[in-house]
Amino acid sequence: MKGEQDRRRLLEPYIEMLSFWGESIEDYLFILDVKEQQIYFASCIWEKYSLPFEGISFNIEELLSIVDIRDRKRVELNFKDIEMGEKDQLTLEYRMVDRTGKSSWVYFVGKCVSYENEKPSIIVGSISENAVSKRIDQLTGLRNQTVLEKSFLEIFEKKKSGYFLIFGIDDFKNVNDKYGRNYGNEQLKRLAEIIEQNIGYEGQIYRLDGDKFGVNLIGYGIESVKAFYNIVKVAFSVQTDCAVSAGAVRYPDDAKEYHRLYQYAEDALKHAKRHGKNRLFFFSIDEYKEHLFFIDLREELFESIKNSFEGFHIYYQPVVRNEDGILVKAEALMRWKSKQYGEIGPEVFIPILEQTGMILDAGKWILEKAMQQCYIWRKIIPYFRMNINLSYIQLKDKKILDIIFHALDKTQLPGEAIILEVTESIQLQDYSYFNLLFYQLSKRGVEVSIDDFGTGYSSLGYLKELSVDEIKIDKCFVRQIQNGEYNFRLIKNMIELAHSVNIRVCVEGVETVEERFVLKELFPDVIQGYYFGRPESPDQFEKKFLERAKQGKPIVDDSKRKIHIENKKLLEKNKQNYKRLLDELDEIIYVCDTKTHELYYINKIGKKLTGAYEYTGKKCYEIFQSGTEPCKDCKDTNSANGMFCVKIRKKENTDICFLIREKTILWNEKPARLGVATDILEENVSKNFLEKEK
Repeated sequence: MKGEQDRRRLLEPYIEMLSFWGESIEDYLFILDVKEQQIYFASCIWEKYSLPFEGISFNIEELLSIVDIRDRKRVELNFKDIEMGEKDQLTLEYRMVDRTGKSSWVYFVGKCVSYENEKPSIIVGSISENAVSKRIDQLTGLRNQTVLEKSFLEIFEKKKSGYFLIFGIDDFKNVNDKYGRNYGNEQLKRLAEIIEQNIGYEGQIYRLDGDKFGVNLIGYGIESVKAFYNIVKVAFSVQTDCAVSAGAVRYPDDAKEYHRLYQYAEDALKHAKRHGKNRLFFFSIDEYKEHLFFIDLREELFESIKNSFEGFHIYYQPVVRNEDGILVKAEALMRWKSKQYGEIGPEVFIPILEQTGMILDAGKWILEKAMQQCYIWRKIIPYFRMNINLSYIQLKDKKILDIIFHALDKTQLPGEAIILEVTESIQLQDYSYFNLLFYQLSKRGVEVSIDDFGTGYSSLGYLKELSVDEIKIDKCFVRQIQNGEYNFRLIKNMIELAHSVNIRVCVEGVETVEERFVLKELFPDVIQGYYFGRPESPDQFEKKFLERAKQGKPIVDDSKRKIHIENKKLLEKNKQNYKRLLDELDEIIYVCDTKTHELYYINKIGKKLTGAYEYTGKKCYEIFQSGTEPCKDCKDTNSANGMFCVKIRKKENTDICFLIREKTILWNEKPARLGVATDILEENVSKNFLEKEK
């Protein structure tokens, strides 16, 4: 009893002092008796918070009872450190639950003023609601970005590791626009609650700007991060019918300071939203550098255009008549040289121009420049024409006709000298709009060509619905046409179909003498490709191509190359003789690619027994096993060393078995797999062999 009185007398001066100051400030001043684990308040804290009785003295357990359950463990550990003498002061931010059940952030600070046995005896301090208000988001009650930055300074200092995530609600602006801001705010609060419910003791959550939340998962591994995100994603979609994406950054591996970490997480979130949304994306330094590269290009392209198209230039590729190889026109191709990175390919910079709308200015520039060049070259070759590319964005521009006609008038060029190329990879389904546009162009003599024909949405539909003058068959159909029956037939049909409706045909991507002579027999109108010439500067174009056209000479003298073709034809004739001999055999003979497994040849009995009469493009394992993947021993070393390897293959869902012997040979000067297959009729033989293989 006497000890308690002595301790009370020890505390009284502090209690009186706190009572005096407590009347003039809004904070809850306190004295913590560490030994007795009792806390004394100078003001009536119980009026707002559900403490067990009305008074000024409570034990620590009673105080902890009004701490939000999400923060309680952390606060308990800090009080325990004081009790054990491991700390002599407290600095905490946590939530306390008031009488209405609402959680409010408070700032708890206390410092030791008395020691016993070198351990803290009395702690004096305050619990403040106002001190923390500027660091708390008013909508969700979460700590804000200011606190996030400060917390990471401590984390990096203590060399902790984990993952930092930024969550963002997908299409949040649309949610606000459609349902109202109040509804949007409810979704934000719901997401905050779901994250907090699943974050665990070590996790920390912060409200960032807009629809974003920062989550620090200390000590987590990649699989734990994935699991955490999936829980949040599923719960949020079920409770709100909305989707949420997230970007994750590992620290300190990917970033060792806060601002870079935050920037990387934002970039990862943007990547997740750009690539389908409702997903988690982990930051990649390589993809980030690529992203910065495109930002640099975008900024430099803008400056180039602003500075009179500095760095832009035009190359011209020849287009020749099919029958005689004489130059008739050129395709104008935009090129650009970056000051920082050098020459940048059109497949890189043109999409940037289109995405940013800069293609409108760049397109106008190339129209005028290419028309000026065409006007000059028509003085040398009066029939010369120019193909100029237009993007979908240009076509949809309301001023496009005025721009084209103004360029024609400015260069004094007749409309029939120009062919405008429109790529088929864009959607041209607004037939009425485009047909009206093409009709207005045709009144000035300007023609329209569909580029990349056969690779887009509906090639045959275009021929039926759109009023175009020319199609350009894409190079993907031309490659190795002399060796592929499928592409040969396809191009032949496309050319015949186009000609039947009075549409000219240009075949592009011709690179070899074999492709040239095969196409010559299919009668397209014009041909384009590296076989005739690569894109060149205006000066080089004149020197290499224009002078020969002026003299009526073809760009390439095909007569000198016919010997090579004739030798090829002789070899092909011999090959056909071999094939006739192989057709007389009773065993299945086939040849397939060693890598792609595509069948090059199968003899007559093979076609009959397998039903593979149209085997072009088929795989050997599809024919002999009805399988979807190559067999495991397909790269047998004996076969690769030129020796026959033997195996049995059973065709799925049938009783048919094939005894197969294979070896590697050369076929058209490239490695191929020669196979000899025998249909095994004896069921017991096939079963025994298969069991042995197992």
